[in-house]
Amino acid sequence: MSVAGATDPAEPSGGRGSALFAGFRALGLYCNHLAHVLRYHRRHREFYLVAAVGRSFHTYNVKKLGIVAVSNALPQNITCLAADRMLVFASCDTLLYAFARNKEVVHTYSGHRTDILFILPFGDHVISVDNDSILIIWDVQSEEEYLQLDFDKTIFAISAVLHPCTYMNKILLGSEQGPLQLWNVKSNKLLYTFPGWGAGVTVLQQAPAVDVIAIGLVTGHIIVHNIKFDETLMKFQQDWGPITAISFRTDGHPVVAAGSPVGHIGLWDLEEKKLLGQMRDAHSTAISGMSFVQGEPLLITNGADNAIRVWIFDGPGGSGRLLRYRMGHSAPPTKIRYHGQNGQHILSASQDGTLQSFSTVHERFNKSLGRGSINKKKSKKKGLRHDTMALPPITMFATEVARQNDWDGIIACHQGYVTCTTWNYQKTSMGIHKLKPEDFSKNKSLGIYATAVDITSCGNFAIIGLSTGHVDKYNMQSGIHRGRYGEEKAHEGSIRGIAVDGLNQFTITIGSEGLIKFWKFKTTTFVHSIDLSTSPSKMLLHRDSGILGIAMDDFGISVLDIETRKIVRKYSGHQGQINDMVSP
Repeated sequence: MSVAGATDPAEPSGGRGSALFAGFRALGLYCNHLAHVLRYHRRHREFYLVAAVGRSFHTYNVKKLGIVAVSNALPQNITCLAADRMLVFASCDTLLYAFARNKEVVHTYSGHRTDILFILPFGDHVISVDNDSILIIWDVQSEEEYLQLDFDKTIFAISAVLHPCTYMNKILLGSEQGPLQLWNVKSNKLLYTFPGWGAGVTVLQQAPAVDVIAIGLVTGHIIVHNIKFDETLMKFQQDWGPITAISFRTDGHPVVAAGSPVGHIGLWDLEEKKLLGQMRDAHSTAISGMSFVQGEPLLITNGADNAIRVWIFDGPGGSGRLLRYRMGHSAPPTKIRYHGQNGQHILSASQDGTLQSFSTVHERFNKSLGRGSINKKKSKKKGLRHDTMALPPITMFATEVARQNDWDGIIACHQGYVTCTTWNYQKTSMGIHKLKPEDFSKNKSLGIYATAVDITSCGNFAIIGLSTGHVDKYNMQSGIHRGRYGEEKAHEGSIRGIAVDGLNQFTITIGSEGLIKFWKFKTTTFVHSIDLSTSPSKMLLHRDSGILGIAMDDFGISVLDIETRKIVRKYSGHQGQINDMVSP
């Protein structure tokens, strides 16, 4: 989830900083753990998808999943999202906001004392429910409170809200305790209480048939119930935990789909009253939102794994296949770097184990290079969830475009792993070489891991540093070991950084013992060393100017000229560990 730009101090977050770092746009960020909202635009005759991303929301067209609008930011992260034909409603903390044109706040509703959990547009009104189970009905235009209902959380904690189709002025409330209540909000009367099924309600969803509601429970049961006669029509159960989302097909096929906390989707035939199929691993996290497109065989899902997927049901067996998707990292990035000199592509490694490329021009140029694997064939057979061959997340990588059309142009080292992998940007996949010194056999490499990598500007050689202080040179085309720096090893401590100058004359290494060493690149012979005042944590070389930036463990930064081999600047002021540096 890499982001270009930082917080704009003029935005309502109260963030402080330079106007140079105003937020511009988010890269690789598509949705979060909140359920998406599906809207139909009558004039455009097109469906649009609204998904929350932090303090704002994105609007996508369903045809291509292309982004059409980004809303203005709210003061805090959005906690709930809903929409009607004209407005998008979003809440943060105790306030409810109405957005027009998918962008601008036109109404603000204040009156809740705790965080808002549920929003339900209701004609000329909008309903909001907070953490204390206080329900407020607002007049959309005047922003005035029309009605307030207070519920005792110990008896009836609201967990789902629905307006049953054709039921004028009525809403159905589900509770964590299990019972359901049908209210007339115009007369402020409780019309009926459904005793429930002995388990908390998680989802309420209107069926295509009038009077019929699907109720999802924490036990994994789906109850299809006629609320007019208080009669259960059918029951289904999934074995993957509570129901997180429910949706009905409306294109002539009597099918209901249900989402689970583990990312699987169950499909049931409503005529045969049996399981129709399973879509396992639809997402790597819980299914947050699920919507069948009205009158079409399309199912849209999103999850906390930062992925929006559109599934089409056009094949035999009744199960869906992936039609299109937007997907970013499902865990925080560990390292990001520009790929190439034009600034149009950003390579990003993440704790989810993937290496991805995000385009700064247009999202259609984004691509994923996939996950690292010890054995790709075995990984494909076992699938993502049961893959024992997957490599740990990438912690450091170096990239060079000079020979990327001929062979692999990216070298990466993995968390706690001695072997470094190569990656091919053109083929968008892991490369053919796994680089590891021959004298580190399986038994000898326990507790030893790669800590730093660099690629020469010509793209022919990779330099790898290990936690033992060894530094090795490899050929990127063949993967052959081409030399080792130092008689036994380059440094007494762990290697914290490696850099090769632009003309392949010198290799520069830094070790945790506090030494910077210069080596002849070709012959690997020692040239010069500089003793630092404190242990370095990482370094970065700007090849064009020959300026080397070194981050220290005492949170300072030293700048060294590699021609004169003298420290020319020192900077202090950081109060914590320096995670990364970048050169202009």
